[in-house]
Amino acid sequence: MAEGPRRRLQLLGTLLIGCVLLIVAQLAQVQVADHQFYVAWAREIRERPIAMVKQPRGLIRDRNGHLLAGNSVKYAIEASPAYVVDPSTVAKALEPLLHIPSLHIERMLDSDRLWVPVLSPVSKAVGEEVAALGLPGITVRPLWIREYPEGRLASHVIGFCNSEGRGFYGLEGFHDVLLQPVTVAREGPVDLASEQVPWTVAPVFLPQPGAELRLTLDRSVQAMVEEELLRAIYEYQATGGTIIVMDPRTFEVLALASLPNYNPGRYGDFYNQNPPPFEDPAVSKQYEPGSVFKVVTVAAALDAGIVAPETTYHDQGWIEVGGALIKNAIPQPPQEREVSDILIHSLNVGASWLSSQMGPDLFYRYVLAFGMGKPSGIDLAGEARGQLWLPKDFERWHDSNLGTNAFGQGLAVTPLQMIVAVATVANDGTRLRPHIVAERIAPDGAISRFRPIVEEQVISPETAHVVTEMMERTIAEKVKQAQVEGYRIAGKTGTSQIPIPGGYDPRATIASFVGFGPVSDPQIVVLVKLDRPQSSTWGTDTAAPTFARVAKRLFVILGIAPDGAPDGAPDGMGIAEVVGE
Repeated sequence: MAEGPRRRLQLLGTLLIGCVLLIVAQLAQVQVADHQFYVAWAREIRERPIAMVKQPRGLIRDRNGHLLAGNSVKYAIEASPAYVVDPSTVAKALEPLLHIPSLHIERMLDSDRLWVPVLSPVSKAVGEEVAALGLPGITVRPLWIREYPEGRLASHVIGFCNSEGRGFYGLEGFHDVLLQPVTVAREGPVDLASEQVPWTVAPVFLPQPGAELRLTLDRSVQAMVEEELLRAIYEYQATGGTIIVMDPRTFEVLALASLPNYNPGRYGDFYNQNPPPFEDPAVSKQYEPGSVFKVVTVAAALDAGIVAPETTYHDQGWIEVGGALIKNAIPQPPQEREVSDILIHSLNVGASWLSSQMGPDLFYRYVLAFGMGKPSGIDLAGEARGQLWLPKDFERWHDSNLGTNAFGQGLAVTPLQMIVAVATVANDGTRLRPHIVAERIAPDGAISRFRPIVEEQVISPETAHVVTEMMERTIAEKVKQAQVEGYRIAGKTGTSQIPIPGGYDPRATIASFVGFGPVSDPQIVVLVKLDRPQSSTWGTDTAAPTFARVAKRLFVILGIAPDGAPDGAPDGMGIAEVVGE
């Protein structure tokens, strides 16, 4: 063979051997060195999450099992335009069922997108009718939709769930993770269109809905309270209000109502209100409590041993504390007063004298112990901590605060904080953590029951009994509007001013009353708060009679036996004050 061809053949052989070696090396890289990478890549391509199962959100029921928040099946009508054979025919078939103009549907179907939402949600009946048509490219997908069978009832307590299944406000917001359904998915073989390979067998999934909540709330009590609150707002021409009912033995919330409220099943209709009524005023909005706070001041002074109920002081109608001149609401001649008169006659001067005798360290130690200035820990979303400036808050607190805070001015609380403080007195001085969820039922049926949590022994049982007697005398002698025939009631009124820039509103007030009974065995404590009542600005004339109506019906609904009528006392109205009554 000639030299030229031989060399070309050798070169060609060398090249072929080089290529083979490269291929072998690449195969070794793929099969050996990068084996695990390519296995994972192949699995990623072939196997995708399929057969996803969406379960319903957890139910919410009242203490007797009545459904307050549930779920219903509806459908989403969707389209894959590439598979729609005749958009015009499909649009005309869907028009009478979906009540959408056929031209609009046809424009949606004339799209390059892989998937188009047509209408969601539609009722179960409509979804089934669309499915029965068997239209190519049209999919009917089942959905779980949150429903609230009681409408507006307890709307602030429950909150709402949006179209994406996320909870907001109230229980829906606070327990959103717990109520969320468990989405179950598995990895399985799919084709190039990510659809399940038809000859594979999918495993069976067990349902895993969200956990169920059983509340302390009583539907019958809640409905009655909302009815009485609405009546009070109309009767006294208030702009809004709140009523809370609590069991002082356990701090269970039996009813929690605020107006204005909303329908959680149609929450979108209320977004345009200013402000939207979604926040719960009972736990999220704070106010200056006024004279109901004197219960805290008197209890603190008695428990600390600074005074006794019969201790006297000279009330000249005014007192100076930290450079601020504090007066009683009604001018009166100087006279000797007893500590018990501070609650019975609701004396600002007496309350400020007590806090001055205690001093800031002791006074605020008790105020904090009663739960002011911090969240109560109730299981509802959006709880405010209130506003309480302490001596350590140098830029906020002034010496005059010691005097004004004693009768509920210059500090702010939530209605829940205020009823917790009074419930502490009714519970022999022991403050528990308020709660509205009685038990949680997991998807597997396991039940977690709430056990009362003792936060603090604020005052001694003996002090609590003395304060209760004072509060009972207050009702018997000065606030007969709050009496309930056959039952001994302990309580305190309040008429607080509303802060505005530069001072306080000269005309508007917040009228309130907090009371409990029967005194011999306290089983309910009720707070009534009315915002800006017009017929009368005083809690004695508005909140107190509202309390009486609510308590009277509560005793019947809850089967609470009477303990005898209040002792006789001379007629008299509460003394109207600038800050409290």
